[in-house]
Amino acid sequence: MNNRKWPFGRSALRHKVILSVLLMTLPLIGMLLYNNFYAIHVVRGQVADSYNNLLTLYMNQIDTGLNDADAYMNTVGGSGSDLTSLGLSSTDTEYYSAKFYLFNLLSKDILLYDSIDTFFVYEPKQNDFMIVPKSSISIEEIDRNQKYIVDSIQNRLHSNGKTPIGWQHHKIAQDDYLIEMVQYGNVYLGAWVKTDRLLTPLNSLQIGESGEVLLSNSEGEPIAGTDIAKDRGIELKRSLHDYYLSGNKEKFLVVGTPSQRGNFSLVVFIPDQHILAKLPYLQWIIWLITAASLLFVPMGLYAIRQSILVPLNRVLLAMKKVRNGDWSQRVNLPKASEEFKVLGESFNAMMMEIDTLRVNVYEEQLNKQREELQRLQLQLNPHFFLNSLNIVYNLAKVKNYDLIMQMTMALIQYFRFLFRSNTSFVKLKDELEHTRNYLSIQMLRFPDRLSWCIDAPDYLSDIPIPPLVIQTFVENSIKHAMTMEKTIHIAASIQYADEESGSYLKIRIQDTGQGFDDEVLCELQAGRSVENDLGERTGIWNVQRRLKLLYAEPISIHLKNDKESGGAVVEMIIPTMEKTGEAR
Repeated sequence: MNNRKWPFGRSALRHKVILSVLLMTLPLIGMLLYNNFYAIHVVRGQVADSYNNLLTLYMNQIDTGLNDADAYMNTVGGSGSDLTSLGLSSTDTEYYSAKFYLFNLLSKDILLYDSIDTFFVYEPKQNDFMIVPKSSISIEEIDRNQKYIVDSIQNRLHSNGKTPIGWQHHKIAQDDYLIEMVQYGNVYLGAWVKTDRLLTPLNSLQIGESGEVLLSNSEGEPIAGTDIAKDRGIELKRSLHDYYLSGNKEKFLVVGTPSQRGNFSLVVFIPDQHILAKLPYLQWIIWLITAASLLFVPMGLYAIRQSILVPLNRVLLAMKKVRNGDWSQRVNLPKASEEFKVLGESFNAMMMEIDTLRVNVYEEQLNKQREELQRLQLQLNPHFFLNSLNIVYNLAKVKNYDLIMQMTMALIQYFRFLFRSNTSFVKLKDELEHTRNYLSIQMLRFPDRLSWCIDAPDYLSDIPIPPLVIQTFVENSIKHAMTMEKTIHIAASIQYADEESGSYLKIRIQDTGQGFDDEVLCELQAGRSVENDLGERTGIWNVQRRLKLLYAEPISIHLKNDKESGGAVVEMIIPTMEKTGEAR
């Protein structure tokens, strides 16, 4: 898998634009979100304070009613003789008379205390339990409560425990009660109230459909109300000095206040949704602006990308390709802004002028190469020209007219080919014929000391090659290998090779002379020119330079000395062409 590599780093314009937009929008979105949450917090605080004040007011009413009942029981037991006389009665008549009087007193006074459901009196010696209810009460509830209270008192007596001070929560069967008892002598006077009845005035409180008002004990367990707190996962054990949110799926605002007269608290929990419904428009507007900001930021970035970054990226990609050598690149920005259109048109006009200049420079270079190629092809060896005229002169002195005619004809053909060889390519047969004429002239110069052979298939006759390629190496062999003591043999062979990369001519020229000098061979293999003592450059460099100018691909010219004969060996591999003409 190809890993995409970004062409620009963190300092690129695209990153700066995106960062600038985010720096402008994200603080605004953050402020809107903060304002939203702050408004919600303020509303929750105000609602909590309002409900807390209401609960505190009602809890004070409950505490006042319970405190009045408690004060009444202490008055009956402490200052009156009715309760103590019941415990000190010696006869049944005195006991029942005191009991009757006490019953009438409690029955009359219970109507003055709205917080109380029932007064009760228990005398342990007689094991007598009397209740004074405010309203009708079932026999089952009387028996159940009597048994619970008597058992509690008996347990305290046997354990020497003290009666708890204040109204305490007691759960009898399925009902929850607040019970308070005072003891004078061996007689107990007490009262109970059902916790559910204490919540009746708060039923009209607006706390939402799923909200509720309840009483809870010190362990955070509901003692009045439904089980909705457990069902919703609302925590009641936390401190009620401040409001808090609780609940599993749905959140509720929990507000409460503890009682000063007992171990219970009045708690209300309001659905958070019900609270926030009081500011629908503000919340709706804030969330709408936030959502719109989150929506418009990508749209704005996309618009910036299409109007600025995409046209700029096209220009940069075109410039990058130009830097890599593709001078044909043009920028097309039909839907871009006017500034980018001007930039694109200016870039295209500049590229057209550069392209024109490149063409002119390239043509100038081609002209220089042609001139250099023609100059290299027309280089004449003055020594060969003078030696040839000297041979003709000596033959004329001895009046050897046949050799003069043969020599003159060979020179005519030689120079005719030489002077018309200003073209880049000639046919192989013409190059070989020119080489034979040259060798014929040299055989007249060096009779009985030079032999040669040229081996070339007839089907290669029309293949174009650069002129003077074979003749130059043959001339170089005669020039450096001929001596007066030894006969020299020169062999030239041409073969055809067809490979996957193309077809080639393999040319091999070999002599039996003393071979290349080691220093000269190193210079020639490196492609550098070598001069002799007379300041003349060797013809091998001439051929190498012309082949480099004529062919776009590298040409193989291998120079070496034969291991057996010690003579010079030249091997060339030249690409074939379908028709004559320059390869470049």
